[in-house]
Amino acid sequence: MFDQLKALSQLGPMMAKAREMQAKMQEVQARLPQLRATGTAGGSLVTATANGLMEITNITYATSAPLTDTELLADLTRAAVNQAIKNVQELVQKEMQGATGDMDLSALKGLMGGA
Repeated sequence: MFDQLKALSQLGPMMAKAREMQAKMQEVQARLPQLRATGTAGGSLVTATANGLMEITNITYATSAPLTDTELLADLTRAAVNQAIKNVQELVQKEMQGATGDMDLSALKGLMGGA
Protein backbone atom coordinates (compact mmCIF):
# COMPACT_ATOMS: atom_id res chain seq x y z
CA MET A 1 0.00 0.00 0.00
CA PHE A 2 2.83 2.40 0.87
CA ASP A 3 4.49 1.65 -2.46
CA GLN A 4 1.30 2.65 -4.25
CA LEU A 5 1.07 5.88 -2.22
CA LYS A 6 4.70 6.64 -3.07
CA ALA A 7 3.97 6.02 -6.74
CA LEU A 8 0.91 8.26 -6.53
CA SER A 9 3.00 11.10 -5.08
CA GLN A 10 5.26 10.86 -8.14
CA LEU A 11 2.34 11.07 -10.56
CA GLY A 12 2.26 14.89 -10.81
CA PRO A 13 5.91 15.33 -11.83
CA MET A 14 5.62 12.30 -14.09
CA MET A 15 2.61 13.78 -15.89
CA ALA A 16 4.50 17.06 -16.40
CA LYS A 17 7.40 15.09 -17.86
CA ALA A 18 4.97 13.18 -20.10
CA ARG A 19 3.53 16.46 -21.45
CA GLU A 20 7.04 17.73 -22.13
CA MET A 21 7.91 14.47 -23.90
CA GLN A 22 4.72 14.69 -25.98
CA ALA A 23 5.65 18.20 -27.13
CA LYS A 24 9.12 17.00 -28.12
CA MET A 25 7.64 14.03 -29.99
CA GLN A 26 5.39 16.40 -31.95
CA GLU A 27 8.47 18.48 -32.86
CA VAL A 28 10.24 15.35 -34.11
CA GLN A 29 7.18 14.31 -36.12
CA ALA A 30 7.08 17.75 -37.72
CA ARG A 31 10.73 17.35 -38.78
CA LEU A 32 10.30 13.85 -40.27
CA PRO A 33 9.68 15.04 -43.83
CA GLN A 34 12.99 16.95 -43.74
CA LEU A 35 15.11 14.09 -42.35
CA ARG A 36 17.17 12.36 -45.03
CA ALA A 37 19.26 9.20 -45.23
CA THR A 38 20.85 7.50 -48.20
CA GLY A 39 21.68 3.98 -49.19
CA THR A 40 24.02 2.83 -51.91
CA ALA A 41 24.65 -0.39 -53.79
CA GLY A 42 27.12 -1.70 -56.33
CA GLY A 43 29.97 0.49 -55.15
CA SER A 44 27.75 3.59 -55.34
CA LEU A 45 26.41 2.76 -58.81
CA VAL A 46 22.93 3.31 -57.34
CA THR A 47 22.09 5.76 -54.57
CA ALA A 48 18.65 6.03 -52.98
CA THR A 49 17.47 8.72 -50.58
CA ALA A 50 14.61 8.30 -48.11
CA ASN A 51 12.97 10.84 -45.82
CA GLY A 52 11.80 10.39 -42.24
CA LEU A 53 8.36 9.34 -43.48
CA MET A 54 10.01 6.26 -45.07
CA GLU A 55 9.37 7.63 -48.56
CA ILE A 56 11.98 7.31 -51.29
CA THR A 57 12.66 10.87 -52.43
CA ASN A 58 15.43 10.28 -54.95
CA ILE A 59 17.25 7.53 -56.84
CA THR A 60 20.38 8.28 -58.83
CA TYR A 61 22.47 6.09 -61.10
CA ALA A 62 26.16 6.63 -61.72
CA THR A 63 27.12 7.18 -65.33
CA SER A 64 28.92 3.84 -65.21
CA ALA A 65 25.79 1.95 -64.03
CA PRO A 66 24.91 -1.06 -66.22
CA LEU A 67 21.74 0.46 -67.65
CA THR A 68 21.30 -2.33 -70.21
CA ASP A 69 21.41 -5.10 -67.60
CA THR A 70 17.94 -4.49 -66.21
CA GLU A 71 18.00 -7.45 -63.82
CA LEU A 72 21.25 -6.29 -62.20
CA LEU A 73 20.02 -2.70 -62.13
CA ALA A 74 16.79 -3.79 -60.43
CA ASP A 75 18.77 -5.73 -57.81
CA LEU A 76 21.07 -2.78 -57.15
CA THR A 77 18.13 -0.40 -56.94
CA ARG A 78 16.31 -2.66 -54.50
CA ALA A 79 19.45 -2.97 -52.34
CA ALA A 80 20.03 0.80 -52.30
CA VAL A 81 16.38 1.49 -51.42
CA ASN A 82 16.41 -1.09 -48.62
CA GLN A 83 19.62 0.40 -47.22
CA ALA A 84 18.20 3.94 -47.38
CA ILE A 85 15.06 2.86 -45.52
CA LYS A 86 17.12 1.04 -42.88
CA ASN A 87 19.34 4.10 -42.42
CA VAL A 88 16.42 6.50 -42.12
CA GLN A 89 14.67 4.17 -39.63
CA GLU A 90 17.78 4.29 -37.45
CA LEU A 91 17.90 8.08 -37.77
CA VAL A 92 14.23 8.43 -36.81
CA GLN A 93 14.73 6.07 -33.86
CA LYS A 94 17.61 8.23 -32.57
CA GLU A 95 15.47 11.34 -32.95
CA MET A 96 12.61 9.71 -31.03
CA GLN A 97 14.96 8.50 -28.28
CA GLY A 98 16.25 12.04 -27.96
CA ALA A 99 12.70 13.27 -27.52
CA THR A 100 11.74 10.69 -24.91
CA GLY A 101 14.97 11.05 -22.94
CA ASP A 102 15.40 8.86 -19.91
CA MET A 103 11.84 9.00 -18.62
CA ASP A 104 11.49 6.46 -15.81
CA LEU A 105 8.11 4.74 -16.00
CA SER A 106 8.71 2.39 -13.07
CA ALA A 107 6.58 4.53 -10.73
CA LEU A 108 3.69 4.35 -13.18
CA LYS A 109 4.02 0.58 -13.35
CA GLY A 110 3.79 0.45 -9.55
CA LEU A 111 0.70 2.62 -9.56
CA MET A 112 -0.96 0.38 -12.15
CA GLY A 113 -0.24 -2.70 -10.07
CA GLY A 114 2.56 -3.95 -12.30
CA ALA A 115 5.61 -5.78 -11.05
